[in-house]
Amino acid sequence: MAQGTLQAIKKWWSDVLGTRVYFRFGEKEDRKRRLAGQFFTFITIGLGFSYLFWHFEFINWGFWYYSFIFFLAELIGLILFEFFAFNAWFLRFHSPQGVLFEKPLSVDIFITVAGEPVELLKETVEAVVQIDYPDKKVYVLDDKGNIEYQRIAEKFRCGYFAREDHSDAKAGNLNYAFQKTSGDLILTLDADQVPQPQIVNTLIGYFKFPSVAFVQTKQDFMVPVGDPFGNADRIFYNVMQAGKDTDNAAFSCGSGVIYRRKALEEIGGFSTWNLVEDVHTSMLLHDRGWRSIYYNYPLTKGTAPTDIYGVYKQRKQWAADSLRLLFWDNPFRRKGLSFKQKFQYFHLGFVYLVAAFVMPFFFLTPILALLTNNFVLTAPVRSYVLHRFPYFISMSIAYGILNYPTHYMRAFQMWTGLFPAFIHATWIALRSRMKKPAYHVNVKPIGKVRGRNPWLAILPQGGIIFLSLFSLVYIFIIGVANWDFYLLNFVWSMWSIWTLSGICLAAVGRHRWPEEGVSEKRVVPSFFPKIKELFITVILTVSIMVFFTMADMSRVNEVLGGFRLKILSALSFEKPVSMVTKEISRGPEVSKPYLKEKTEQPEKSAAEVILMEKKEEGLKKEEVVKEEEVIKEVIKKEETIKKEEVIKKENWVVHVVSVKTIEQAMIYKERLMAVGFPAYSIRTKVRGEDWIRVRVGFFNNREEAQKAGNEVEKKLIAKGPYWITNVSKKEMEDLLGK
Repeated sequence: MAQGTLQAIKKWWSDVLGTRVYFRFGEKEDRKRRLAGQFFTFITIGLGFSYLFWHFEFINWGFWYYSFIFFLAELIGLILFEFFAFNAWFLRFHSPQGVLFEKPLSVDIFITVAGEPVELLKETVEAVVQIDYPDKKVYVLDDKGNIEYQRIAEKFRCGYFAREDHSDAKAGNLNYAFQKTSGDLILTLDADQVPQPQIVNTLIGYFKFPSVAFVQTKQDFMVPVGDPFGNADRIFYNVMQAGKDTDNAAFSCGSGVIYRRKALEEIGGFSTWNLVEDVHTSMLLHDRGWRSIYYNYPLTKGTAPTDIYGVYKQRKQWAADSLRLLFWDNPFRRKGLSFKQKFQYFHLGFVYLVAAFVMPFFFLTPILALLTNNFVLTAPVRSYVLHRFPYFISMSIAYGILNYPTHYMRAFQMWTGLFPAFIHATWIALRSRMKKPAYHVNVKPIGKVRGRNPWLAILPQGGIIFLSLFSLVYIFIIGVANWDFYLLNFVWSMWSIWTLSGICLAAVGRHRWPEEGVSEKRVVPSFFPKIKELFITVILTVSIMVFFTMADMSRVNEVLGGFRLKILSALSFEKPVSMVTKEISRGPEVSKPYLKEKTEQPEKSAAEVILMEKKEEGLKKEEVVKEEEVIKEVIKKEETIKKEEVIKKENWVVHVVSVKTIEQAMIYKERLMAVGFPAYSIRTKVRGEDWIRVRVGFFNNREEAQKAGNEVEKKLIAKGPYWITNVSKKEMEDLLGK
């Protein structure tokens, strides 16, 4: 193991230095992209662990039941990135011409059909009989007993199998034909997969290597313009399968794949353990020491689901298949698999779990943060941005390079947006240990079909989008205590909305199909269009990071507070209480959200009542003037007495910490305010030195202050000592106004 690792490092280092001898097709040409992706992978992992260590230090333990889970979600996000980077570390390519073969082999072509439209099957059979290979036999495998399917087979002089026992779905259908045929190789095609004439001649040469069990081709699909549902699966076929091929872990996708009969005979035919046969059959073959080849060019063209319900059905079935394998036939228990193969098969199910449960957690976090005023961290917003955003930027660049030239952000939207289907798939897999769930053919209709209401299918995603917008508007209306906290969650919410909008727009939008009979022109984009999405993402993220780290937040509070009042006034809302932090040049800094402002008219004093009564009695002008002077003196004395009573009553505070700089004081104040304490700071002299004391207050009596001090000690990470004290009359006067 250690020797193999050392050899791999030497091999990689020679690739870095450019001294490596390249034998495989495309390896040298891909070197710059490969090394750039690896370089940013190292940077991302370093920044990721640095962020996680910092994150753990500032977890808001007062909100632990959510904050700690959020930390785990961040950790899993980094692990998923490492998994993907490992998968895409070194992509394997093959020549488009394939490999020349010397010994001809007989080929049986199985076309499986189970309810697909007759026109669809006819088009496929017509193309199959045109395959340019002499020693081939074509069979239609009918799992529905449809007489129309039989007529198509007879029309094109193909073999026809229709079994009476329909157990084990597609795998059982394939095994029935497998037992009744004898070709050296077997090409399997779904009823909607139209092959190119050269498919056999291109792939058959790989079987001159006796250890090769199967060769899987890249699949292509007929999709609407723009591929709104991401049915082409470019990331999977362009990157993931090519990476798995490097580790001899590329697996069969069930169609457009040629198997060696001898290899299938060794494992008893196509696997019937899982929902569909492809992945589990591949793992069994790899476990027996057989090799696989991924030919990364399309030689077939199939149909794809046309609505959100079809997409859900297809992806749910794929996810349940992978998760059932992960839960009940875990690859790490297979002794015949290499470590890399075990890892690659584990990765298949892991990505579905992350999409099902981790990603929705990120979408919900800004909503809860805004509505509860509880952040997952006690650190200031600025500090969070400085630690999290560079990590996000580096990860975005790494993903962009590892997937280049394939656009990954659209695939990210689809993968995360399908979380309801993946949650359901997890439940299906968990309850199917002893017995596999029922298999349902995902029939792809031809032409325009009136489907079910798509809005019902996207209620979970639409609900999160609605809650995100609601929380932003609601908190804006009722008042914002800390604008930097609000703006951070605003940015986060916009990211969530953009991510989930992909599946929502695809579900409800009208899709335009390429004109029939007109081949779609595929223009190879130049460099900038290929990186446009990544470039915009990085520029936006850097701009937001610069704003949070460089902006004067007191000025931002003032501007946005004024903007909010104008908006509410224009919309005829009642004028709200202003919540703006006021800087005091001499004296303490006060966190205004925790000081009550008097917005209502005060009750009239006894002196004012007397004055009003005398005016109503109709006294002479001179007498009224004299009375007013007397009454004003009485009112002034009453106000002085009230203020003294307030100062005398509410003068208990909790002293939290003494620091040397205003920056340190701000950090403690923001951390205290983040967990709900009314914090302020005041300058003082200690033995001739300038210090800043951070306090929590004010409280009516010592008991209330002691209770608050205990809460501070529980929730604040920094260690005491804390003490309860009275503040001076001057300090209260400075705070309340003389």
